[in-house]
Amino acid sequence: MRGMGFIATVTEGIAVAFDSLGGNKVRSGLTILGVTIGVVVVMVMAAVITGINRSFSELMAPEGITTFWVAHFDFSSMQITGPLEEGEDDFFKNPPLEPEWAKELGRIPGIRSAAPIVDLAGSGYEASSEGDRVEIGLYGVGADYIEISGGDIIAGRWFTQSEADRRAAVTVIDSATAVGLFGTRDPIGRDIRISRGSENARVRVVGIYRVPANFFAGLVSHYVWMPFATADKLLRVWDRQISFVVQPEPEMELQAALDVTRARMRRLRGLDIGEEDDFAMMTSEQMMDLWGQLTNVLFAAMVGLSSIGLMVGGVGVIGIMMISVTERTREIGLRKAMGGRRRDIMWQFLVEAATLTLLGGTTGMLVGGGLVWVVNQVTPLTAVVPLWSIVAALAASILTGIGFGLYPASRAAGLDPIDALRYE
Repeated sequence: MRGMGFIATVTEGIAVAFDSLGGNKVRSGLTILGVTIGVVVVMVMAAVITGINRSFSELMAPEGITTFWVAHFDFSSMQITGPLEEGEDDFFKNPPLEPEWAKELGRIPGIRSAAPIVDLAGSGYEASSEGDRVEIGLYGVGADYIEISGGDIIAGRWFTQSEADRRAAVTVIDSATAVGLFGTRDPIGRDIRISRGSENARVRVVGIYRVPANFFAGLVSHYVWMPFATADKLLRVWDRQISFVVQPEPEMELQAALDVTRARMRRLRGLDIGEEDDFAMMTSEQMMDLWGQLTNVLFAAMVGLSSIGLMVGGVGVIGIMMISVTERTREIGLRKAMGGRRRDIMWQFLVEAATLTLLGGTTGMLVGGGLVWVVNQVTPLTAVVPLWSIVAALAASILTGIGFGLYPASRAAGLDPIDALRYE
């Protein structure tokens, strides 16, 4: 019989690869390890990034596609990486927003609501009651915040528009803060103290709110919400942290809402025709695009890190396959003398190399799957392994074996049968 069938070639290549594993444990182990590390990086980072993206989408979903934000500078244009460009200092150059302008925006026909909001999470605020103290994420929001952001009131109520208008000293907390400050006691109607340094404010708890489940909610363990005007009155709110959240009526198109809001903001700012806007409006789509820039950077890092592991594995493939060619030189010569075709010999060595790297890829998938399970168990993130990452990991493993095994395979296939038979 002249040559071997494709199936026989593949079968023999796989068998020889496993024999090589037993005969060269250290070299084969190092080859597999490099590929394993590369695949683990792909799987874990892809799972984490996919989980974060899903959480971000869930975070944005309650606001709806027509809800948008008004800020005093365009943070969507800021680069994720690289040096700052001209115009990116608008955070300090542009004047801050005036809180009362939100009412002006809310009076625009077609605008359902507009409210100032200030995010003071990470600013060092603490809540305390009767000696118990917890660090909090503090938010000054509007009375309709819960309607825009979703979530549930599990006890008590949300503060009213009347309370917000008269700057009532009321607050809504999450269940973790309720347990941290009051244990098993009912917190509704009790006072808590909000403090940071010399700032000190006493407010009454009127409700317990459960935020929509997402990864970002897990980054802060204790939440406190109060009317924006109350936070502005009782605490030293930095005016450059103020933004507006605007929700058009359901029947109003987003672009029309943006246009009328922009016109009203220009009038409030006192801008003449031809002057550039010294404020910015951010839609949900733009927020997603900005988030996409960040995840693209993470994906690039993932590719770079996994490539290093695959390169290490590929170099190992060249080394172990060249040794295999040397050890089997007489066998190759005998097969050629009996009519073995060049392509059959080449295929056999390529299959052997691909089998080694595929074994490393499979090991990496198992290890990566275990790490993803650990991430899901011990962190607030829901890591999700996307199907494409599994396909990409296996394909990269096989292509690494074929690509780096090509030179040893062609070297084996090109041996002269007479010289090979004489090899000692």
